[in-house]
Amino acid sequence: MLPTEIRFPTLVSGALPLVVVAHGLDGDPTSLGSLLDSWAAAGYVVTAPTFPTTEKDSSGTSLPSNNADQAADIRFVIDQLLDQGRADASDLTHGLIDERHIGVAGMSLGGQSVYGLIANTCCEDDRVSAAIVMAGVHRDYPHGKFVRNRVPVLLEQGDADQGYHNSLETYPQLAPPKWFVTLHGSRHSPPFETPLGPEAPLVVATTTDFWNLYLKGDAAAGDRMTAAVDAAQGAATLRRDLG
Repeated sequence: MLPTEIRFPTLVSGALPLVVVAHGLDGDPTSLGSLLDSWAAAGYVVTAPTFPTTEKDSSGTSLPSNNADQAADIRFVIDQLLDQGRADASDLTHGLIDERHIGVAGMSLGGQSVYGLIANTCCEDDRVSAAIVMAGVHRDYPHGKFVRNRVPVLLEQGDADQGYHNSLETYPQLAPPKWFVTLHGSRHSPPFETPLGPEAPLVVATTTDFWNLYLKGDAAAGDRMTAAVDAAQGAATLRRDLG
């Protein structure tokens, strides 16, 4: 049993891109609710499973096997949503999901799952079209190896987060197109999770337009991302490599 939340706009015309979200260690999707609501309101089907209790070592670090398990859980959620939408005309998702445009997003440990889905032979899912990693960790998997990602990626993290080095070290390894928003003075949770910090509106703006650019083909969305960071007046910095 994998409890899963699903959000989508109340007025829908045609199929919408799907975004699957992985929460952080010992968390659940409710802490990310405000951000997920924003994505749904922008025209996405947003689904977020609650993972089983994560096993940890004596230091409190998640076991590598959990990373692969959670990536597999995301694959399972995608399978189930697409299968139900195809097979059951009475299902809420029938005809709702654009199967050609699927995004994955992860917060903290959930970011590790995203890296597995887009850039590790253990867990790659060819259905994924774009990915967002929010304050994500980056560790080895028990099986498989990291390879060059084939989809666009956005990293967002605060430079006052003790795990900021994960994004700094991973960004150069990623293939373009890639984007990296650094939130100056921000810690681990406030940009993304309740209670939200003052940087949260910038996160909503940049992440939503990243989806718009790569899942909806909105060519102007990249310029809006850049403008949103510029308008933050030094509170954030953007690096990007479009290839």
